[in-house]
Amino acid sequence: MGEPEVEIQMLTLCAAIAGGGILMVLARAARIPAIVMLLCGGVLLGPEFWGVVQPASLGEMFQSIVGLAVALILFEGGLTLDLKGYRAVGSTIGKLLSLGALLTWFLTAGVIWLFYRFPFPLCMLAGSLVIVTGPTVIQPILKRIRLKRSLHNILHWEGVMIDPIGVFIAVMTFEWAVGGTGQEAVANLGLRFLVGAGIGLVGGELSYRVLRRVPEEMLNVFTIASAVLIYGLAEHTIAESGLLSATLAGLVIGAHKPQQLKAIQDFKGVITDLLIGMLFILLSARLEIAQFVQFGEKGAWLIAAFLVTVRPLVIAACTHKAGFSFRERMFLSWVAPRGVVAASMASLFALSLEGRIENARFLETFTFSVIVATVVLQGFSAAPLASLLRLQERHPKGWLLIGAHPLGRQLAGFLRDEAGLPVAIVDVNRAAVNEAKQEGYVAFQADAREVDAIERRGEMLGIGQVLAFTDNEDLNELLCTRWAEALGREHVFRWGTGKTGLLLKGRKEGGHCIWTWMPKPGIVSAELVGGDAHLRLYTRLPSQTGGNLVPVAALVNDKLLLDPDSSLKALRSEKADMKVLCLERVNDPLMNAIRPDLLLRLDVRSREDLFQKLAHCVAASEPDLSPSKVFKAICEREEQMPSNLGHGVAMPHARLSGLRAMICAVANLVHPLPWEGAEPVRTVFLVLSPEDEAGAHLAVLGEIARLMSDKAVREQLVQAGNLPRMLQIIQERKASRQ
Repeated sequence: MGEPEVEIQMLTLCAAIAGGGILMVLARAARIPAIVMLLCGGVLLGPEFWGVVQPASLGEMFQSIVGLAVALILFEGGLTLDLKGYRAVGSTIGKLLSLGALLTWFLTAGVIWLFYRFPFPLCMLAGSLVIVTGPTVIQPILKRIRLKRSLHNILHWEGVMIDPIGVFIAVMTFEWAVGGTGQEAVANLGLRFLVGAGIGLVGGELSYRVLRRVPEEMLNVFTIASAVLIYGLAEHTIAESGLLSATLAGLVIGAHKPQQLKAIQDFKGVITDLLIGMLFILLSARLEIAQFVQFGEKGAWLIAAFLVTVRPLVIAACTHKAGFSFRERMFLSWVAPRGVVAASMASLFALSLEGRIENARFLETFTFSVIVATVVLQGFSAAPLASLLRLQERHPKGWLLIGAHPLGRQLAGFLRDEAGLPVAIVDVNRAAVNEAKQEGYVAFQADAREVDAIERRGEMLGIGQVLAFTDNEDLNELLCTRWAEALGREHVFRWGTGKTGLLLKGRKEGGHCIWTWMPKPGIVSAELVGGDAHLRLYTRLPSQTGGNLVPVAALVNDKLLLDPDSSLKALRSEKADMKVLCLERVNDPLMNAIRPDLLLRLDVRSREDLFQKLAHCVAASEPDLSPSKVFKAICEREEQMPSNLGHGVAMPHARLSGLRAMICAVANLVHPLPWEGAEPVRTVFLVLSPEDEAGAHLAVLGEIARLMSDKAVREQLVQAGNLPRMLQIIQERKASRQ
């Protein structure tokens, strides 16, 4: 092989991989079907136009590359198959995968024969190629339209599960088409099935057993290597059996649900996207305009006949007496786009049969014409058609609460029992989910970042709002960003302090930040369990709210208000039908920690001087502590992380053994104290906690940080004329917060 030819091969592969990935990103940004952009990009990059991608330069390698890529895509499909979800959608999907697949096969072959009078084996082979729809083409369509749950499930599960069935039928038909009839052909069919199924099932089981002993950092490497090995072994044993083996191996591993499955699926999803992009670039680059010109008007009528006869007849047969309305059957009859698996199989068969049978190129021309017609026509018309037929769900009002802690569960009870709304709770913590289930809530264990997977769950019926209610503010922002794409920004909410993280700088997808006054949900949950806090339901707004009694949620004339603001107080005297859920914190850690004798005014010139004086004041108030011990603890903590909060406030803190109760000292400084990397400090909070009270320690630090984020409070504390006034300012500010 000459050097120029090697360069062409390298350029072809690089352009196919890079071009496919970039075009998929652009398609997602433009909100158009990725396959449309990939097909156009492949044709433009191919020999017909720019000549950057030259599939012919790959020679016999082309078939191997396409076959291996399809095998990995099908392996990933088997890996992510959720049989539990499939069983939950009823018998219609089972009919579509059995009777529907056979009808599509035979009816398509019949239509082709009526138009072209090709030999029947070639018609049957062409018909087998368009059985598959595939999740890569149906999912983007379903994401754009809020389809009725029953129709959504049917189209989704048909796309997920039809690939291996369609591939198996296509491979068997290919064997029949090239092997003729008689006992030898039947024997080859049976042998291919036995070898493919046997290697796939055994290989999948062995891979799962080894997978449990593989180091976490090598999981993805091992999984890809296993899939390639299983495919290669099957292909080496008997040609065309590898695709079935790869699919079954993925299905076996996925059915075991290993703990590492989530990480594997994430990585495999990225690989699959790259492979799909590369395949479509390579396959569409092979296409010649002349073959579609030759297809011509007769071919256009064939595609039209296929669209208006085959799918409607299939749906009529599979939904007979299943309770579907005429409008629902009409929609299902129209939407069945084909994708990468159909294109890959068509090109593989066309290459294999070229020179062996007449009109082999028809397989490719017909299949790609079906792909373009279904993706373009059905992809862009599905949403208007669903709207016209009134098959879109109104935005559901139910809630998904992310966080199964006690606070989340009690809030779920208010939403379910008082507001009458569907509620589901999701958490990665199995124990918390089990507790929620025992208390009668709809709850399940899952990673809430996996929006697509969660949306397909039966527990999500009627759910249209999301509340990210974890202790991690950054995670809450990320969750809202992802769920906003599915539900809309106006339907996602999160707990947080109100500060926008790096993730959302300059963006608006982070949803509504509520309950900024509240400590971390985990801290409040601990207080609820320990009896230091209560959630109480009132039929009228209490006469005094704020401080330790704060409204969390309210129903006013059947309108739900989360984190109701001061406008709720205007309804106190009105005759409004009201239910108010209030958080009552019996013991406020911050107010309990502040001691009147530790409200200080200090004249210091350095941080060391400040820490020395604070240590002596605390030791004088707490006889069991020595000044040196307090000073050392403060300094050690300061070395780990500077305590300057910014805006002229510092918060040195430490946890000490031997301390009986939390202590908070508040000091105004006579002179602003210079502090490295920040503006001079005027106000200091010193927080010391017993060594075993990490939760309460963090709660107080959070309270102070939220309190001092208010510029007015900072200025009032600096200007306080006397020490009692400092305590009064803090108390008033806490009492005024909603």
